[in-house]
Amino acid sequence: MLTLAALGGFTVMAAAGWLLVLEAEDAILEALVAEAVQAQDRPEGSPARPLWLTYVQDDAALCQRTGLAAAPDTPGPHELFTSADGSASFLIAGIADRWRVWLASDREREFRLRRDRAGRGWWLADLSYFEFTEERVASVRTSILAASVGVGLLALLLGGLIVRWTVRPVVALAARVQAGSGLLEASARPLAEGCPDDEVGFLARALDESRVRVAESLVRERQFIAECSHELRTPLAVLKAATVLLPEVAEEPEGRARALARMTRAVQRAERLVQFFLVLAREGRERAEARWVPLRAVAEEAIEDQRAIRPDPARVLAVAIPPELRVLADREVLLMLVHNLVGNALQHAPEGGVTVAWSADATLTVDDEGPGFPDTGEEVRPRGYGLGLALARRLCETQGWTLRTARSPAGGARVSIQFPKAALREGIAVY
Repeated sequence: MLTLAALGGFTVMAAAGWLLVLEAEDAILEALVAEAVQAQDRPEGSPARPLWLTYVQDDAALCQRTGLAAAPDTPGPHELFTSADGSASFLIAGIADRWRVWLASDREREFRLRRDRAGRGWWLADLSYFEFTEERVASVRTSILAASVGVGLLALLLGGLIVRWTVRPVVALAARVQAGSGLLEASARPLAEGCPDDEVGFLARALDESRVRVAESLVRERQFIAECSHELRTPLAVLKAATVLLPEVAEEPEGRARALARMTRAVQRAERLVQFFLVLAREGRERAEARWVPLRAVAEEAIEDQRAIRPDPARVLAVAIPPELRVLADREVLLMLVHNLVGNALQHAPEGGVTVAWSADATLTVDDEGPGFPDTGEEVRPRGYGLGLALARRLCETQGWTLRTARSPAGGARVSIQFPKAALREGIAVY
């Protein structure tokens, strides 16, 4: 289809060019004839008459010489075609007459007619003097045809070489992509390595950027699945501890009520965790519902759950938060963060206490007395345990909070969550 369209367009352009050439030729010849006639019509100092220009005395002589049935009514200029012997001729009045000339092979001689200055006779210009003979036309036509074929073959050869030279980097890039089975690995060779700084290089760099984004997405997905699985173990551990404790306190109404309350909270938390992780998996495009939450009550609930999971009377778990402080947040999100930060502190600080405190710069801190973070600030924990600081940081970003790590005053680890001022309030709120 494209070949036919290109061929059609070439044909139209060739025809248009041919018509333009003919029109230009006619305009040049007409100007030449007009100049020669004007020179002959001058009363004095007329130049020598050219061989191709003839003067005819009157209309009768014109008809006899050219074979016309009648002389033209207007002074001209007129375009006249006759046969080689002058027996047949006609004037050109429009495009239809031109088609008759092109289709009739016996009318080969072309003339131009103009009235003289006195209006009696005619100037007859024989344009055959300006044309090639048939033999010369045939030879020139053959030469042009041969040259056209040669130029076409050369253009085809050069076009093929140019296409191969142009497509070679794309083919090499495609082969590198097909051979790169480990493109999503961090150590994979960049596709843009060795590529020139052109369109192919731009494409290779775009593919590298896409590969990096896909690889990072896969890493986040794997980490997310691991974190989800371990995070859901927390309410399951609370449920397990409550089911173990429930038979022991079956005869105690208060103990049974506490165990059932823990079981209810664990089931509700597991349900909310699933919903929250679905939101987090969509990169926080769906914000959790925010309410004014008492921060101290959330911290105490998180510590109570951790005590149920890790019963150790010797460990001191302290809360230093004003009871009237309220934070604009989703309660389950906040509880999950504090719960995991306290759990990580207990996990990595086998001895010593853990303190959940509030500072005047709108920051919630969780301090332990363990080995703390290394100088790089990276988290020190077994892979896959708890929420993890990377996922916790992503969670804080979705809520508009800032998570930082540092050393605690006791030399252990400190994880702080800074809230915006607009998300804080002191007073009583219903939640």
